[in-house]
Amino acid sequence: MDLLHIILPIALCAAIGYFTNYIAIKMLFRPRKELRIGSWRGPFTPGVIPKNQPRIAAAVGRAVSGTLLTQEDMTARLTQAGLKEKLADSIQDALTEQSAPLSALVPGDGEVTEEVSQVIGGKILESLKKVDMNALVAEVAQSSFGDLFNSPMIAMFLGGGMLDNLILKLGSGVSHYLEEKGPEIVVPMVKAELDTMLDKPIRDNLDDLGIPEEALRGLLETVVGHVLENNLQSVLGTLDVQTVVEDKINAMDARELEDLVLSVMKNELQAIVNLGALIGAVIGILN
Repeated sequence: MDLLHIILPIALCAAIGYFTNYIAIKMLFRPRKELRIGSWRGPFTPGVIPKNQPRIAAAVGRAVSGTLLTQEDMTARLTQAGLKEKLADSIQDALTEQSAPLSALVPGDGEVTEEVSQVIGGKILESLKKVDMNALVAEVAQSSFGDLFNSPMIAMFLGGGMLDNLILKLGSGVSHYLEEKGPEIVVPMVKAELDTMLDKPIRDNLDDLGIPEEALRGLLETVVGHVLENNLQSVLGTLDVQTVVEDKINAMDARELEDLVLSVMKNELQAIVNLGALIGAVIGILN
């Protein structure tokens, strides 16, 4: 009987401590919805976390964006994690393994190739305008008809500077022709070549151009590195981590929020419940 008087208060206090903490933790999440009878709202409804979900979402969003996942941390991690190499590898694999023609990757309905042809054709004509056509015609004439010009008969008819005048007129005529008819000739030729390239996969175009895949890999790594170094900070600046986290938590229903918290702190919350039983047992012993 004396032993029962000792054990019973200890067990009772331990049970009170255990169930008090258990109920308190459950009341963090339950009831999940507000209970009302007419205009009367039940006390402690909804639970603490569902009732304060917007405030909790805002606090978690601030903590994540301001402390746990800052813009500087993301930038440092992304630039140090071999992202440049992985992106370059992924892009190269996607490009070289593409069996569809290059035209499948080009937007528009021939408009892009038309514009590119105009640009390339214009650049070619601009370069041709810088060529000394008189010197070029003279060089071609000399290499093609040199022996003929050395003939005494031809020299008699083309002497007295007539040959130089003829070359000058030929050079001027070629320059004038390119100025007037060049776009009609060069642009369609460029477009035909572009259309041929667009009908082939990227790998075939690389082979035709004599570009090894190692050179493409180096180019991609350089471009990706430049983009990351110069634009990653601004891109991450547009990512509002706080708003993303806050919206995500606010979009959860009470059950999802409870599952989320328990997935992180289930063992810790159970430890609190067990600690309540231990403290209750100690109080029972003291009593």
